[in-house]
Amino acid sequence: MLQSLVKFRKPSMQNVPHKWPDLINMMKQYTPKLKYTKVLWEFPDQGWIKVNTDGASKGNPGRSSFGYVLRNEEGNVVYACGKEIQEGTNIEAEVRAILEALKYCVDNEYILTDLHTDSMLVNNVIQGVWTTPWTVAAEVEEINELMESCNGKLSHALR
Repeated sequence: MLQSLVKFRKPSMQNVPHKWPDLINMMKQYTPKLKYTKVLWEFPDQGWIKVNTDGASKGNPGRSSFGYVLRNEEGNVVYACGKEIQEGTNIEAEVRAILEALKYCVDNEYILTDLHTDSMLVNNVIQGVWTTPWTVAAEVEEINELMESCNGKLSHALR
């Protein structure tokens, strides 16, 4: 039974012993292979503004807030904003961050906008890969309209 459990939880382990003392010794010497991804912030292309957004909800739903920062091609902060919003979910906060950032970009005539969010769900919803949750459907539609007006491109950024 324990051998089956070890094989299930650690599929990369080979030749798992049947005997308890041998299994204990093997597990003591086991070192898992670590998988890592190098995360690196990159400067935007010449003439572009890079926008990093984030939203959070404590309790989900619960007390929510969002923030975003705009940087130019030298990496200098052009504008940053953070706000507490009404109670909601983390998805609503992420979408609100993108929406407010795009509104700011359009109002200030930033034509080329490179938008990054750490929410894979919101990224895929806005790009039309996944179905839009009804709670944010109106905001997603507005985001898509704003992205057209400021030549926006959206990508997922690892946390």
